[in-house]
Amino acid sequence: MTRGDRTIVVAILVAVLVSIPVAIAWAGTGSSVATIVGPSGETRVDLADNACYEVEGREGIVMFEVRDGCLLCVSSTCDDQVCVNQGRVSIGRPVVCAPNGVVAFAAPTRRGQEALDAVSR
Repeated sequence: MTRGDRTIVVAILVAVLVSIPVAIAWAGTGSSVATIVGPSGETRVDLADNACYEVEGREGIVMFEVRDGCLLCVSSTCDDQVCVNQGRVSIGRPVVCAPNGVVAFAAPTRRGQEALDAVSR
């Protein structure tokens, strides 16, 4: 590796390290609102308020809980309980209860507004 090659590698690394905080600030890293969509409609959830939400699914009730700024699926009437074991809802990581037709997701916020790329049904 020549001296010029090392200079280019160092310049690229510096550019990447400097751009990471800018990209995070531009994209929006958190969300203060989540959405739960079921067969009967859509529910907007404020992640700042600890609360429980029951959503009527195709086969029964799916229970969500907001705890410490996170939305979790805590119980469901489905057999396999995959939704309960998926963990918390976060940006880019929805929680899905397929047998009940219920989806919970968080959208990134940018400057106080939601910024969805796409929604699929």
